[in-house]
Amino acid sequence: MPLRCIGPDGQFIQSFDLPEAEWLALRQENRRSRQLRMPCCDSAAAVKTSNRGLKFFAHKSRGPCQSAPETEVHLALKTLAAQAAQRAGWRCSTEASGSSPSGETWTADVLAYKGEAKVAIEIQWSPQTTEESLYRQERYRQSGVRCLWLFRRSGFPASKDFPAARVSGDVTTGFKAHLGGQEMPIEEFLDAVFAKRFRYGIPLGAKAVVRIRGTLMGIEELTPMSIFIEISAGTLRFCFRGRDPRDFPDLLASGDGRILKALSIRRINPRYRSLTIIEEAPLTEFETTICEHWVKAIEAAHHPDNCGWSVVELE
Repeated sequence: MPLRCIGPDGQFIQSFDLPEAEWLALRQENRRSRQLRMPCCDSAAAVKTSNRGLKFFAHKSRGPCQSAPETEVHLALKTLAAQAAQRAGWRCSTEASGSSPSGETWTADVLAYKGEAKVAIEIQWSPQTTEESLYRQERYRQSGVRCLWLFRRSGFPASKDFPAARVSGDVTTGFKAHLGGQEMPIEEFLDAVFAKRFRYGIPLGAKAVVRIRGTLMGIEELTPMSIFIEISAGTLRFCFRGRDPRDFPDLLASGDGRILKALSIRRINPRYRSLTIIEEAPLTEFETTICEHWVKAIEAAHHPDNCGWSVVELE
């Protein structure tokens, strides 16, 4: 059940491009002339609408075609992805075919393109092994296509080279995208993808919140305060821990004096040095925009595998 067919002039017709009146007129004309063809096998196509209002094309007579039928969920998510690409000014096609330099063929659920850039969106509702996922992703990479995966199940191999999100819901209640602790309607997520706000790690220009907590201790002799600096953007949080502010030169340089001010907390009164004293308290919290200092510090202190994908707000 694809979302496109071949028209009488040989051009593709996509169901999501047609307003309701044009869709009904196309159905009436096709019943009379049988002019539409299926792209998978060139057999006659029927113009269909599901009980929930989804527009699609189907084989008028199945015949020998080996293409697998699609669920209504698959059709709905393909439609939403294609519409999001169009809203962002990308051209797009569903069930778009291509090949890698080695000659391996592929068919993308949705292929969006703008200039030289190409982005495929794959809806994976059935189980798929990690090996198969990585193999298909590499095939897209070799073809010059960046691919985003929408999985029904968790456990997929998300990494910097494998952007992915889990999707829940159905056609009746709507769909949601899940990114760790971040959750949003699928339309909002797809708009963020094409606005380049779906990012790996905390990118330059992202809006973030900085929180600093301090621990002050004294046992016989005064020991320095431990500092906990946390920065969060989207679902991502990175914590920098250390006893000496000089451990964070890049962070100190980027806080407009606010971090330094937090570090100037009072010391323990010497008269209480014989006591064990532990104080933990928030020292400061402020919003910032990620600059090169933050990126450098995060990359130096955290392994890339500790990063992840999230939707962030950009300055």
